[in-house]
Amino acid sequence: MGRLTKELAQNIVDRTMHVIGYNVNVMDHNGRIIGSGDRSRLHQSHEGALIAIQRRGRFEIDEESASKLQGVMPGTNLAIYFQGEIVGVIGITGDPREVTKYGELVKMTAEMHLEQAHLIEQAQWDKRIKEDFVLSIVHAKEGQHEVLSVQAERIGFQVNHVHTACILELQEEDHEMAIGTLQQVVRVLEKRSMIRLIAIRNARQIVLFKEKLHERKPGEDICEGIYQIRSWLAEQQITSMRIAVGKSGSGIAGMVASYQSAEDAMRAGRAIHPNQTVYYSEDLPNEALMVNVNSSWITAELVELWSAFIEADRSGELRQTLTIYFAEHGELNRVADRLVIHRNTLRYRLQRIQELTGKDPKHYDDLFSLISAQWLHRLQGAAGEDL
Repeated sequence: MGRLTKELAQNIVDRTMHVIGYNVNVMDHNGRIIGSGDRSRLHQSHEGALIAIQRRGRFEIDEESASKLQGVMPGTNLAIYFQGEIVGVIGITGDPREVTKYGELVKMTAEMHLEQAHLIEQAQWDKRIKEDFVLSIVHAKEGQHEVLSVQAERIGFQVNHVHTACILELQEEDHEMAIGTLQQVVRVLEKRSMIRLIAIRNARQIVLFKEKLHERKPGEDICEGIYQIRSWLAEQQITSMRIAVGKSGSGIAGMVASYQSAEDAMRAGRAIHPNQTVYYSEDLPNEALMVNVNSSWITAELVELWSAFIEADRSGELRQTLTIYFAEHGELNRVADRLVIHRNTLRYRLQRIQELTGKDPKHYDDLFSLISAQWLHRLQGAAGEDL
């Protein structure tokens, strides 16, 4: 932190020369020229700079002195300080009687640039360690909570407050454009006070933690906080994103659980409800349960059941009927109205489903088996999309 780099030195040279019209050199703490308006002098040792460092201040060089010192020309040299320590020297080439008046100006300019570079570097460092903390939460395993608490304390993050994890996922498949879009999303959201932490997780996803989620009003699909996030992104023409919202929680355990519930909601929502773009974990408990079911003989049997049903139901008419039947809790009138068919036609379709699958949708146990088969089949098909 606060190091005088070659890039910063040359930047100082270019800016100050534009103002004062004299050649400027910047030397490091060893007196070596690392920035200059005369590129032929780069990397040379500057004896005048070494004297300025030794004196901890200014050293002026006239024609006579220049002839006796190594690697110098007439001018004035001033030590550059950062946080009380000498980090280099800035020199102005020319008649000392003319250029001395610019000495304090260019010194102050150099120190200002150094301070600004330090602040930028510090901000970038703070951002990196916060991103590391988010990714540590993402990949947390049992027994790591104490380490994560120390990490949170290090970045000044109040884990005892209630936070909610959200996952933002690009729907587009253009991986070349994806990283640029994700970086733009981060730039938009990291400025918002309600976003506490944010990090790019992979080539398609961003993970963020926001303050306790706003309550959804009756009849609303999304809460105010998620609406705001979508509005901010829409202002930048970023609209092709899915958002999964985890349950709220406090402490490291609460944050880990919040992320895991958001991840389950994203996996379930993407596969089972592809026409939606916002998924709340609290809305998908059954679907999330299927996400976490281990492969076994019964999952294989149910997936095979649904595969055979797809083969028999080429038009998709029966699958659509079953999906709406489940969504409407078996209320025949509402199902028939949504499908715009007669109740007798609906009864016929339900009978056909039973004949093809061996499961009667009118019986809750069989209906659960059918819906589970559908979800497991979709999750299996979407498994390749998980990153």
